[in-house]
Amino acid sequence: MSTPEAPSPSVEAQMRRRLRRHNRALAELAATKTELVSALLHELRTPLTAALGMLDMLPEQTGDPLLDEALPLISRNLRRIERCTNEIATISGIESGTIPLDRTEFDLPGMLRRVAGAAGADCATAPPDGLFLGDRERLSEVVTRLLAAVRALSGSAEIEAELVGGEWQVSFPLPDEQVTDRLFTSTGAGGNAMALIMARAVVGRHGGSVGVHSSGGTAYLRMLLPL
Repeated sequence: MSTPEAPSPSVEAQMRRRLRRHNRALAELAATKTELVSALLHELRTPLTAALGMLDMLPEQTGDPLLDEALPLISRNLRRIERCTNEIATISGIESGTIPLDRTEFDLPGMLRRVAGAAGADCATAPPDGLFLGDRERLSEVVTRLLAAVRALSGSAEIEAELVGGEWQVSFPLPDEQVTDRLFTSTGAGGNAMALIMARAVVGRHGGSVGVHSSGGTAYLRMLLPL
């Protein structure tokens, strides 16, 4: 049986040059995204800080019925923008590595059971315990928010975790009707879109991924976390 011929040096050199070009393009794209996010955050925070400062100087009751009704609404929306801005900054920092993640050993199934118990949800893990190296607090926050987001879609939520081939598969069953058009896209239901973006940033820094999978006719939102 004949063996395939190895590519000629010229072909290998072309492939290497092409890979270098792709890597440079990706690096430039990542740098552009980081710079854009940083610029946008600066543009948002400057007027936001000024508006919040002025708002804090106003009395709680002005005596004007229209102002007394409008000011709490303005305050709530400004605080909402502030929370969103801070979260974008956190996600950007996690993605770029400027916000470090802890690398400590902890019991991943135990953490999942605690999160599920606090939310009144079911949790099944196989095996029942297992050590994982990573940022326990960030992952706990991610699981908490994904659980709440899935519950907002379906009215109930549970966690299924299984160790398969050297990686943990942490799954959240989705409703039978698979409302994928609403899956983490609306700004309501506790900010589920931001929950998914944060999950992808944190899990990605652990070398894993987050996505929708189907098994046995059931759709799952699934986190893959390699050991």
